[in-house]
Formats: sequence, structure tokens, C-alpha cells
Amino acid sequence: MATQRSASYTNEKDMHLCHIYLDVSQNPILGINQSSDYFWSRVELEYNSSKPVLLTQVRNKRSLQCRMQVIFKAVGKLRGCVRQIENMNPSGASEQDILIRAKILLAEDKSYKKGFRFDHVWPILKDIEKFTDNGNVAEVLQRQTGKFVSSESETPTSESPQSMSPGLSSFSLNINDEDIGGSSAKRPIGVKKAKLKRKNDEEVSTIIETIKEENRRFAEIFKQGSSDRAQNYEIQKKKLALAEYREDNKILFKDLNSITDPSLREFFQNEQLRVMQKRAQQHGQYLDNLRGSGTNLPDY
Repeated sequence: MATQRSASYTNEKDMHLCHIYLDVSQNPILGINQSSDYFWSRVELEYNSSKPVLLTQVRNKRSLQCRMQVIFKAVGKLRGCVRQIENMNPSGASEQDILIRAKILLAEDKSYKKGFRFDHVWPILKDIEKFTDNGNVAEVLQRQTGKFVSSESETPTSESPQSMSPGLSSFSLNINDEDIGGSSAKRPIGVKKAKLKRKNDEEVSTIIETIKEENRRFAEIFKQGSSDRAQNYEIQKKKLALAEYREDNKILFKDLNSITDPSLREFFQNEQLRVMQKRAQQHGQYLDNLRGSGTNLPDY
């Protein structure tokens, strides 16, 4: 059976995704030396847990990653065109003039002949470090589909695993008897090498404990952030309900005798009836909830 295709991304969804991406990638605790899968899992979790009420569709990390790659590619292309126009030093050209010329230049690319489609996220992404430090988009996409690491990290190789803590990229976590000084497992190691191995083992234990502590701190930060978002959602929900209650009051207390237009009077009569029915239903639900909670209330 064919898989149903998810709805396309709206401007609001793109903007929400870009904000979440920046929050996760620029977080000083979370954004360093994390794998691509873990990074995008964080983006997926934050995107779906903090999305506005109107954005009801849940997105998986694969969908979010593919969408960000499309956005990054387009934004990077336009950023390159902007740099080309800026390098021409156009006399008296404003920032908006340069942007317009850059879009014309971008349209010459057959892949963007329909123009730039991400004006809604351009203000969010145009000045981030990925595009302002002359980094190319291909490198950005390759890094996000591989390892998400800081610019200070060394490139890992098959013989030297990725360091799990900043500043320790030259230190291997796969230390065993055969790795110390190139000695054979069949040959007894000397006193100095034994001390070196013990020192390295202690450093590994320290690193592991540091990582565990950072993970505990991260869990607390995330838990607090989720609680704050839930509290903010409840506040907004109550504000919306209060605003709706006030509007209903305006309708309910409308003086029908002051309305001379028969059609308009009938409209407000129907609206008043709707408000009264709604409040009667809400009152009934309130009483049901009280009875369900064990409060001893007499039946009417």
C-alpha cells in the first residue's frame, strides 16, 4: 500500500523549523560534538513539542532534515549571489538594492529559474555563521548529514575515533594493551608504560564521568524547558478563553430594542441563544467534573 505523502511546509512551519534548528545548534551545551542522528532527534523533539497551536502536523526528523537541506541550499546560493554583487562595490546601492540584484543573478541558475522561494526565512538565516564565514553550502550539508561538530574539532578517521569532549580530539577512547606504545599483547609492558596506561585509564574515566554529568544537566534543562512551555501554553489558552468570554458578553448584553434592522436583530437573537446554550453546556460539564472528583453535590 502506498504511503500517504505529508502536507507541504507552509511559511509558518519553515520559520518555526529554522528557529528550532538555530536554538539546538547554537546551544552551548547541546550543540557540540553530537552525532547527526542525535542532533536531528533533538530538532524533531523541540519542533513537535513547541510548535504553535495552528501547526498541528507532527514531523519526523527525516522530513525536518530534508526540509532544512532544501532551505540551506537555497539560502546559501542567494548568499553567494549577494557576495558577488557586494564585491562589485555598486555605488549608492542599498542593502535592498543588492538583494534584488542578487535574486536576478540567482534566477540565471536553471535550478532557481522560478526565483528565490524562501524570503520568509531569509532574515532568520542570512547572517548565521555558516554563511558569513565564507563556508560553502555543500560543506554545511555534508556536516549535518554526518557528524554535527564544532569548527574546532578535528576530522575523525577510522583509526582515531571522534573525541567525545571538546579539546580532546587527539585522545583515543579505544585504549587497550596493544595500543600503548605499539607493544605486543604477548610482551610484558614496562613500568613506565604501565603507569602511562593507568594514567590514560584514569583520564578516560574522568571523561566518561564528565559526559554523564553533562547528560544529567541536559536532562534537567530540557525538563525545565518543557515545563515552561507547558505553562506558557496554559496562560495563552486562558487569555484566549477570557477574550472569547468578553466577546460573548458583548453579544449577550446587546440591547435588541435598539436595533431597527429586522435582519440584524434576528442575527443577534440567534447569537444570544448560541452563547446561552454554550454557557449552559459549560456549566453542566463543570458540575459533572465536580461530581467525578468526589465532591458531594446534590442532584438538581
